[in-house]
Amino acid sequence: MIEKPKYVCINCGHGVRDLHKNYSNTVKTTHCEQCKKVADKYIEFEELIILLDALLLSQQAFRHMIYNDSFKLYWKISLVLLLLESFALCRQRRDDESGSPVNEKSFYMCVLQNIGDYVFITLLLLLVTTLRGGIKFPKAGLGSFTITLLKAVVISNLSKFFLLPILVWRNNTTDLGSQLHYMLVTSHNLCSLILAYEVVGASVSRKRWLTSLFVIGVFLLKEYLKLVAARHSQNILA
Repeated sequence: MIEKPKYVCINCGHGVRDLHKNYSNTVKTTHCEQCKKVADKYIEFEELIILLDALLLSQQAFRHMIYNDSFKLYWKISLVLLLLESFALCRQRRDDESGSPVNEKSFYMCVLQNIGDYVFITLLLLLVTTLRGGIKFPKAGLGSFTITLLKAVVISNLSKFFLLPILVWRNNTTDLGSQLHYMLVTSHNLCSLILAYEVVGASVSRKRWLTSLFVIGVFLLKEYLKLVAARHSQNILA
């Protein structure tokens, strides 16, 4: 019986059985049978370097994080980013409401909204991908693919690290500068989501522009529904 590959090559996405082999006192990285390159160079890198490469939109780093790593660290980082994004959203609402104080209830409402945002875009991508026939669940497994897609969404949200400067220097910038900063963070997040979605392999076509249009459409739909939900929550708090 042929052993099913446990990992993937970060260069071409081809399945590999091992990322390294032990020879007495030495460890040697394995090469991909498809592209003949080192299957995963990141097994020799520190986690910080991998995170920096992910922030620089490296699909190789995305593949390593999704398929070849335990992902435990990234779940913890996603929790920190969730709190950071929620505080940024709560503070933005305070500024929009002419300096009304940030209270605990509004912060937790933002946390719940962002959690729903993560889950919603994952399910939305899953639904639309299924309708497009992008994957075959009997082969990949619905549960397994859903978790993989959620990992891709979590990785794309590493862009929220860039919200930190605007939180630190919010009082030293203009409203226009603040809006431009949020637009840049959103653009980086969208680019990350497109690349992560390609890494997951859920795209029917290999053409990047088709995948980009598909993800952008899903992203815009999510943002629209998020805006509607935000207005509804403001009415509840009022």
